[in-house]
Amino acid sequence: MAEAAGPRLAVVTHAHPSISRGGSEIAAYTLYRGLLALGLPAIHVTVTPEENEARLELATPGEHVLLVPAGRQDAFYNAGTPGLAMDLAALLRREGVGRISFHHYLHLGLAGLRLAAALPGVTSLLTLHEYAAICLRDGQMVTRPQHALCYGASPSACATCFPEHDLSQFALRRDRFLNAFAGLGGFVAPSRFLAARYAEWGLDPRRITVIENGLPRLAAPLPPRHRGQGRWVFGYFGQLNPYKGIDTLLAAAELIAARRELAARLAIRLHGTIIGQPEGFREALEAAARRHPFLSFAGPYPNEAVRPLMGECDYVLVPSRWWENSPVVIQEAFAAGRPVICSDIGGMAEKVEDGVSGLHARVGDPAELVAAMERAMDPDLAARLSAGLPRPCDGEEMARRYLAAFAALSQPARLALAS
Repeated sequence: MAEAAGPRLAVVTHAHPSISRGGSEIAAYTLYRGLLALGLPAIHVTVTPEENEARLELATPGEHVLLVPAGRQDAFYNAGTPGLAMDLAALLRREGVGRISFHHYLHLGLAGLRLAAALPGVTSLLTLHEYAAICLRDGQMVTRPQHALCYGASPSACATCFPEHDLSQFALRRDRFLNAFAGLGGFVAPSRFLAARYAEWGLDPRRITVIENGLPRLAAPLPPRHRGQGRWVFGYFGQLNPYKGIDTLLAAAELIAARRELAARLAIRLHGTIIGQPEGFREALEAAARRHPFLSFAGPYPNEAVRPLMGECDYVLVPSRWWENSPVVIQEAFAAGRPVICSDIGGMAEKVEDGVSGLHARVGDPAELVAAMERAMDPDLAARLSAGLPRPCDGEEMARRYLAAFAALSQPARLALAS
């Protein structure tokens, strides 16, 4: 049965899942397909660099693309261009859009965000998938060059990481973001942790709604593996880069290798791509896989394969060294019926309840990660954790929650700078 239609809703994002499988673009597309499944009028708008045009694969008539000319991105202020902003506004007017769900401002820029949100009769929400407005370093809130966790942004702290910019530039950057956000109806955060970070930064917490990202498809959880006397299998899924804690995982492998009995009881499988990573990082990963029989690098995988691949594991590892928000891999693990061993910070610690749906390990500590893995190889504990897994929501449930958030917007918000 179709939901009440209401004004047409546009999901606007910075990438399409046919060219990029990051969490925010998957979440945006899941919302779009969830709206369609509910019988609602919706469109999906991808704002992406023109070099991606040939790789785009649009699956429905409601998908649109706006191309950003090469060299027009501004990483510091993310100002955007008037031409692109007007193109988006024209598309939204032509399609009769009355509600906009923004899922990023990358490529679109703050000019596009501001102009689209100011269209007459339009209400808007911005989903904050990471910390890009707060942190210039890829929105990771990790210091430069030390790779330490950042516990709070400020002009002085940011200028320490980026000495090529002075304090006044970072203060201006924050003001420009907050002023652009002022015309939006509200904000969505996929985790309470991220919502709190943005409230500390300057957003009114009363205007932030926490809505978990959904998964495109849900099926019954897979049954636990029947190992007999076989090895316990721990799987890593996703991008293979230092932010994701691969260095911690490789250091943990060295500790495991020093304990022959433990090494004989487990297997670690790394699923993902190392394309684009520094040569030294790639060489270290490949050398570790050659050196340790229990460690294997399986390479990239299509998204459709993640469920059966997780089904071959007992646990999913998420050892990230940045705060994360709502990693899709955790939702995928829960949907597949697999507990998670993760770092004890940020959105990971929020999503995985220690001792209930998985185990925590101190972030960046390989010995703690090994201890958690060793503890996990207890059949009774594994059974309890499997029984404690939450059920992720699907695209339709995600869409309903967004519709409720739009319904709660009585009028466009005018958020002020934090006093």
